[in-house]
Amino acid sequence: MKGVWEIIKSIFKFVQGLGTLTMGLVTLFLLVMVMMALSSGGEPRPSVPNGAVLVLEPAGMIVEQVEYQDPIEAAFEAEFNRRPPQTSIHDITRALKLAKDDNRIAAIALITDSLGPIGPSHLHTIAKSLRDFKESGKKIYALSTAYSQAGYLLAAEADKVYMNPAGNVFLNGYGFYPTYFKSMLDKLEANVNVFRVGTYKSAVEPFIRDDMSPAAKEANLAFLGGLWDQYETSVVEARGLEAGALTNNINSLPDRLREAEGNFAKLAQNGGLVDELAPRTVWRQALKEEFGDNPGGGNTFKQIHYQTYLAAKPQKHRGPSEIAVITAQGQIVMGDGPITVSAAETLVGYIRNARNNPDTAAIVLRVNSPGGSAFASELIRQELVAAQEQGLKVIASMGPVAASGGYWISATADEIWAAPSTITGSIGIFGVIPTFENTLAKIGVHTDGVGTTEMAGAFSTARPLSDMTKDVIQQSIENGYSQFLSLVSEGRNMSVEDVDKIAQGRVWIGATAKDLGLVDHLGGFEDAVAAAASAAGVEDYDVVFYRDQPSKWDQMIADILNSSVGSSFKSDAPSGLSPVMQTAMKLKGEAELLLNFNDPMGSYALCLLCKVE
Repeated sequence: MKGVWEIIKSIFKFVQGLGTLTMGLVTLFLLVMVMMALSSGGEPRPSVPNGAVLVLEPAGMIVEQVEYQDPIEAAFEAEFNRRPPQTSIHDITRALKLAKDDNRIAAIALITDSLGPIGPSHLHTIAKSLRDFKESGKKIYALSTAYSQAGYLLAAEADKVYMNPAGNVFLNGYGFYPTYFKSMLDKLEANVNVFRVGTYKSAVEPFIRDDMSPAAKEANLAFLGGLWDQYETSVVEARGLEAGALTNNINSLPDRLREAEGNFAKLAQNGGLVDELAPRTVWRQALKEEFGDNPGGGNTFKQIHYQTYLAAKPQKHRGPSEIAVITAQGQIVMGDGPITVSAAETLVGYIRNARNNPDTAAIVLRVNSPGGSAFASELIRQELVAAQEQGLKVIASMGPVAASGGYWISATADEIWAAPSTITGSIGIFGVIPTFENTLAKIGVHTDGVGTTEMAGAFSTARPLSDMTKDVIQQSIENGYSQFLSLVSEGRNMSVEDVDKIAQGRVWIGATAKDLGLVDHLGGFEDAVAAAASAAGVEDYDVVFYRDQPSKWDQMIADILNSSVGSSFKSDAPSGLSPVMQTAMKLKGEAELLLNFNDPMGSYALCLLCKVE
């Protein structure tokens, strides 16, 4: 009953703080629902109508694992739209895989209006799953109001692409334009002490330059060009367009738009990107005529939302052995933390639990991280080595990003799998220590004192770094880089000299990384799991994701609050993030990135330019 009591206290604290009768009644209603569920045993499993259209409508950011929230807090945040939603890439691919061979599913309705930030490899993974689904002979209909660049890569796989006459398909390629602060820091008279190794380790450039260095431009254009080539190839093949059509259309946009009389919807149709311009009433009626009326009402076609579909399909138990999946998602930091960051102590605990579990046959390290603390990265890697020394195979599976520290933790795995569009490499180390003695002096603040050694008080941001301190830090950074090279050399069976040639902080896409020997195989998560099972010599196994799990009480409430969510497509307006919200999220993410700088040695293996969406 402790969990129930905590729920009750939380609800009444919320009511007390809100102080409104309406919301008080809402929360009391939720409490009644909880008590009813306790007595009734919970919600029945939903059913799948025969001949239903599976509505695939991914919402918000596409992630490896969705962040767990307190269910009541999550419900109210969703109600007031205070936190953007998240969708698991594994939920999407699993739903498509199950639907392919499910005779009750007749087609897919793809809606990308709510799609948020998504990495290139996640995007191509979903596109591949859609292509696999079409092998069943079932059709896919793209039904969005308008299409972002990410959303259109998925829509291109559809048998028919609808778009609202007021919509647009706005493709602009990939770019990376960071903000530079040198002049501002000069005006503040701040001294930025930079310590790095690697020609291409451009993470520190915003602090020491007002523009991108030639070396950084060379490296960035190379990997962005590779990603755009993959994007364009996927679209032109799916739509039957000429090679290079997207690039040519973008570069001639003003003339083409003039021909379309300034109408972006007509422009998309003229370019072969859209099949029919139609409002919702038209395509909804067309699907009703083909698949029938929705038994749940709503004046729409027969359908089931993919999340409801997953809830209706029980997980199959495959065998006594387990493939343990350890997810390293987000910046690598010291200490404990939620699934949004790769917190060293949390991941070490998961790895230790997995290697001490007698049912564990192998470990898959699933990485979607730009890196972070070098020290934290090494702690995670050491625990993976401990698993290998026990005889467990460790297979690294790289998602959208596995760079710098993300590559560090993968380097000594038994095998490394990456998607062709994975952003990886960035093998380098840097340190940044700003001091503000001149800034403080301008407002009359000064520091002075004594110390028993030359290093006493050496790392204060209110005093300049001494030459001795700078020397010590630079030696530490160089040692970290040497250690990084050695790890890669050991794990990849390459000489240190050969690793150094392709390291230097340079970023690569997965396809190139394989050619360079940084990656063993190109493939997705399921390929890595199959490789782990094969390496362990097991055929019957369960895939077990290690992560924080909600209590039974919290899960029960979440089920109640979500029981009617997604039962049918009801949206009458796109719910994607506005440009202002996207900018705010970006700034928030950059601020959180800086706040997570907690390496005890001040050394970071981090790729700041690796977040391509």
